[in-house]
Amino acid sequence: MLDAGQVLEQLVNGEPSRLDALPRDYGIYALHDHHGDIRYIGITKGDKNGFYGRVFSRHVSGSEGRSHKFSHAYNTGRMWREKRDNSPDAGVAKHLRTAFVRRHCHASYVIVPPAFWSDLPRLELAVQANAPDGMFAWGSKRAFDPLPEPKEMVDALLDVLRFTPAQCAAIERQAALWRKL
Repeated sequence: MLDAGQVLEQLVNGEPSRLDALPRDYGIYALHDHHGDIRYIGITKGDKNGFYGRVFSRHVSGSEGRSHKFSHAYNTGRMWREKRDNSPDAGVAKHLRTAFVRRHCHASYVIVPPAFWSDLPRLELAVQANAPDGMFAWGSKRAFDPLPEPKEMVDALLDVLRFTPAQCAAIERQAALWRKL
C-alpha cells in the first residue's frame, strides 16, 4: 500500500487542478472549496471516467445529498434547489451552482497505479485519518451544513453568464425558498 502521509502531502502541496482538466485516471483526490481550502478527501472507486467522472460530474452536478460534496456544499442562497425539484426555477439555480463550482472550486489528486487499486479504500481511510479536521469537513457520515452563499462571486458570475432578468428572478425565488428553511 502507498504511504498515507506521503499521499496526503501530495494532495496538500500539489497544484490544484481545474475541475474540467481532471484526468480520467484513478486514485485519491482532495476537493478544494472556493477559498482553496481542502474540505474532503475521497477515492475514484469504480467510476469509469476516473477523477473526471467522480469529481467533475458527480460531486459537482449530482444530487444535493451529502454524497455529492460540491453540489451539497453550495446548495445555498440563489443556488439552492430542493432535492429532486425539477421545476424551471430550480433548474436555473442548479445551472448557476454547477457553473459556480466549476469556475471557482478545484481538486488535487494522486494517481494510483493499477497494482494498488484494491488498496484504495484502505488508503482513503488512512489519508483521512492523517488529515487535520478541517480537511474532512465535508466527509462525515452525517449531513454537513452548506456554505453561506459567496454573494459577490455569484453576482460576478451572473454577469459572466449573462443571466437574463427572468433567470435572475428565478434564482431570487429560489433564495426566498431557501431563507424559509
